[in-house]
Amino acid sequence: MNGNNQPQQEQHHLAERVAHLETAIDYQSQAISELREETRADFVRVHEQLLKVRTTDFRILLSISLSTALGVVGLLIKVFGLLQAH
Repeated sequence: MNGNNQPQQEQHHLAERVAHLETAIDYQSQAISELREETRADFVRVHEQLLKVRTTDFRILLSISLSTALGVVGLLIKVFGLLQAH
């Protein structure tokens, strides 16, 4: 009687362990999915910030370049204008 009962107990114990593992895998799968979504959102946010910084840097460099070019042109006009006046 005890011999017949033991395989059933082992099967029941095995079924419980399998169910426990399946549940743990489901929770981990959900956690990984949430982590993936959060990471993707972080990458999108960082990418947007980098685009803003790059645009701002470009504007600053462009304004410096234009100011320098206009200053040099003005200086050249002034120098050559003085030379022509004499």
